[in-house]
Amino acid sequence: MDAAWSEDEQSVVGIVDAGTATVPEVESSVDAHGATSVRGDLETVLAADPSLLVTAGESDLSAAARVGSDCPVLPVGEVTGIETVSAPRVPDALEAVLEGTATVRRHSVLGIEVEDDGDADGTRSADDTVSADDTVSDRTRERALFDATLVTDEPARISEYGVESRGDSVSTFRADGVVVATPAGSYGYSSALEAPYLASSIDAVVVSPIAPFAMRTRRWVLPDDDIVLTVERDEGDVTLVVDDRSVRTVGVGSRVRLGVDGTLSTFVVPDDTIGG
Repeated sequence: MDAAWSEDEQSVVGIVDAGTATVPEVESSVDAHGATSVRGDLETVLAADPSLLVTAGESDLSAAARVGSDCPVLPVGEVTGIETVSAPRVPDALEAVLEGTATVRRHSVLGIEVEDDGDADGTRSADDTVSADDTVSDRTRERALFDATLVTDEPARISEYGVESRGDSVSTFRADGVVVATPAGSYGYSSALEAPYLASSIDAVVVSPIAPFAMRTRRWVLPDDDIVLTVERDEGDVTLVVDDRSVRTVGVGSRVRLGVDGTLSTFVVPDDTIGG
């Protein structure tokens, strides 16, 4: 459900420079509303405790979701599945946000955890430590705004995958891979697999085989909690891809657990409040 965003007289606008080089200068809009701005990479901007973020493109938006930022984001440019503003309209859109005429839409973010063979009981020793790549022992944790995919690296090498939902087996199938898409992600790669589109208000994900060996294999809309993907048999290396980032290889016997892990909020600015 959308919610109004209230103007903050001391707003700090964080502009993530990684993808916003083509965004017009917005300092005049910021200054006119008694706000301040900070530019830099995502880490630098978040360290300034911003009230809102401006990002451009899918990569920076995905990164904001990955780090668990609770700042609402004004997304700029082409991002499939999420309402955005074009670069020339950013100053007017930001002005609308700072005046409190924008609404906030919340998008579910998937938490992903890989349990390697031998670690599927969910236990963790007191000696487990977190490394730089967010790996605890042999358990990998990631977050996805759009989708998570298991895919066989080598073309024409078909593996066998399993899908579970809330402890029950949904299906096993031979395919090149399997993708789990959030409502936002259902408008991206998932749609090319003829999977249904999901509204952002739906508490569900869509699971789709990639190039299944059996042509009548189904796509499933499942509750967005307690989903498990498994590699039942591999005929080549299988890679976990999260929002177009290759994360790691997943072997037979490992379990990939997925479930909603918070939300990312984005601004929706009515067309009649900004220039064309």
